[in-house]
Amino acid sequence: DATKAIALQLPMRMLGRILGTPDADLPWLVEKGDALIANTDPDFTDHVLDKMETDAFRMMPFNSPAGAELYQYAKELMEHKARSGDTNGILNMILNPGRDGGVISETEFRNFFCLLVAAGNDTTRYSIAAGIQAMCHQPELLGQMQSGAVWETAADEIIRWATPAIYFRRTATRDVEVHGKMIREGDKVLYWFASANRDETVFDDPFRVDLARTPNKHLSFGQGGPHICLGMWLARLEVRVLFEELSKRLRFIEAAGSHQFLRSNFVGGIKALPVRVVPA
Repeated sequence: DATKAIALQLPMRMLGRILGTPDADLPWLVEKGDALIANTDPDFTDHVLDKMETDAFRMMPFNSPAGAELYQYAKELMEHKARSGDTNGILNMILNPGRDGGVISETEFRNFFCLLVAAGNDTTRYSIAAGIQAMCHQPELLGQMQSGAVWETAADEIIRWATPAIYFRRTATRDVEVHGKMIREGDKVLYWFASANRDETVFDDPFRVDLARTPNKHLSFGQGGPHICLGMWLARLEVRVLFEELSKRLRFIEAAGSHQFLRSNFVGGIKALPVRVVPA
């Protein structure tokens, strides 16, 4: 299963380095991050979102009991770091006063911790899994990677192809007309990144992976502005390095059964990807 054996590993370990968490805690953190993002998939959570209707459930972080567990973990982690004098990891930086002397509140910190656990793991994992799936269906990709000629463009194309975040929602702050459609102030607007990244008017042959594609104005990291993906440069680096190293180690790769997609309308991911490989 390439998702578990390959795609999951690097983002999980990178997450631990960023957060400054013990390696032994990483599988648990990934499990809880999966429960947050895949809160409609019974393979990842016992509390399937569309099966629960209580007010208490709806008030939980990400509509998931896993959010409450991560809240508690974050609190205990920072208490442990304070006692031990450990200042490693981005969490300590976040808790330090800003230039204006302001300090992040406890609620903001715990929500940010949940965000890092979820966003720092799932989207990169599923981008890698989609890239491996593409290698199975387009055998020429392995040779292109091994040639070394595509690395300046390959990561963005794999991330375009994957589009792990299917959409985001925004609220219009004023009346505006877009392509003949009037959007009123206060209207809820969905950005369908998955559709935009397959737009035939923008991308030549968009349903095929072209590792040398340039320009590649995909929207996998968002539309721009203050909400553009905080970790986009790290994600690009992780995807590039993983496929650089993977391609060195492979002589052949093919699908070895049917893949399974995550049950989610928010994150597009291959949760199971059986493959057969011949090592180099």
